[in-house]
Amino acid sequence: MNRRFSRSLGLALTGALAAIPASAQNGIPSPQPFTPSAQNVAPGPHGYIRCLTPEVDLAFARSLPPSDCSANATNPAAQYSPANLDEVEILVVFHVIRQNSGGGNVPDSRINSQIDILNEDFGALAGTPGSQGVDTKIRFRLASVDPSGQPTTGIVRYNNSSWYQDNGAYYNTIAWDPDVYMNVYTMGLPGGSSSTLGYVPFLPQTGGGNVGGNSDRVVILNSSVGRNAPIQTYNQGRTTTHEVGHYLGLYHTFQNGCSGSNCNTSGDRICDTNSESQPEFNCPGNSSSCGSSDPVRNYMNYSPDTCMSNFTEQQSRRMRCTLEFYRPTIAQPVGPILGENYCVGVTNSTGVGGTLFGAGTKFIANNDFTLTATSVPANTFGLFVVSDTQGFVPSVPNSQGIVCLGGATGRYNSQLGNSGPFGVIPLTVDLTAVPTANGPANTLPGQTWNFQCWYRDSNPTPTSNFTDGYTITFL
Repeated sequence: MNRRFSRSLGLALTGALAAIPASAQNGIPSPQPFTPSAQNVAPGPHGYIRCLTPEVDLAFARSLPPSDCSANATNPAAQYSPANLDEVEILVVFHVIRQNSGGGNVPDSRINSQIDILNEDFGALAGTPGSQGVDTKIRFRLASVDPSGQPTTGIVRYNNSSWYQDNGAYYNTIAWDPDVYMNVYTMGLPGGSSSTLGYVPFLPQTGGGNVGGNSDRVVILNSSVGRNAPIQTYNQGRTTTHEVGHYLGLYHTFQNGCSGSNCNTSGDRICDTNSESQPEFNCPGNSSSCGSSDPVRNYMNYSPDTCMSNFTEQQSRRMRCTLEFYRPTIAQPVGPILGENYCVGVTNSTGVGGTLFGAGTKFIANNDFTLTATSVPANTFGLFVVSDTQGFVPSVPNSQGIVCLGGATGRYNSQLGNSGPFGVIPLTVDLTAVPTANGPANTLPGQTWNFQCWYRDSNPTPTSNFTDGYTITFL
């Protein structure tokens, strides 16, 4: 399997822990984050701009690391099939931006129904319009805890007429950690127009270092949110389904029209959605534009909400691949915890100890396990270490932490992480090359690995610390 890509990974590190430089460069190219403009975009036949998500800059995309679901191609391998993967859940926060007067509100009832619609559509839930599609095993839930650890409904409201018109970098002020939450913003003029239904500013494949940054978001016209929304034609919540499809790496079904002979590298990079010469704004019973029936009912077309009813198997695989390569921390497994935390993360300058969270599966064949160090100081550097033995060493020179590993340890020297503004450091674990004192090791069934993250801190003087330990046995 190709190595998965995360915006915080890929930095070079050499030497011992004490020799880690005070600064480093990420090296991942990034387009400038921006808000697309509807100024020169004509509305469709029903009076709305169906989607304002920008066209992909393929020249820029080619400068990014390759993957099995890049901007240029899709590898629809069975390892990405939802049938072979665990169910995962994405936490959602709705930022309801209203006018200064409070106009433009979206009630909780419609937001709750929008979450229901996402789960119906991405889960192909029986008895719903989405039942005709494929279960992606991706679920959505409104956040119940905010970034500061306080209870929340996952719905936050603001009165700001400038933000309501999609002006200003509002996301820099109000975004919740985009590596942990999917931030959805509702407003009256997305892209500066009340005719725009929604957009994302970039696909994760081309977002570069902006993926997981404050500008990483989903923007939706307030009157199109939820079931039986107040506008016509686009009033069943499918705008959000469509834009979340982009958020998870999907193109429009009509991308590049009928051009290209290899369906995995042309058009929408998907082979089980037929090529289509142009978007479909209606719901014809029989439509053909590239020598085969058009995917009129696909969520990534421009059809009316009541016409949309499916994602395909290969679209589902591309989205699950996107979670692995580009959004490794946004989706957490539903069900039993993969491994167990042990030992103790000593209190750091944030007032709490660092904690590790695991995601993915235990299955070696999937090779999709990731770790995230949380509650570490913001904008600091950290390094993961691993051993097949647990330990407890409370007195470490030049450190305030406890070493929870025993025996010989391996270091993820090529994956020095920066915790960014939210104090989160991710690690993608390649089970075919776990670092050990004797070189990379291939994980065997029944083998247990123990992980920990070392990081810099100033508490109150420059020092270092460790998270707690995380142990997991692979199958």
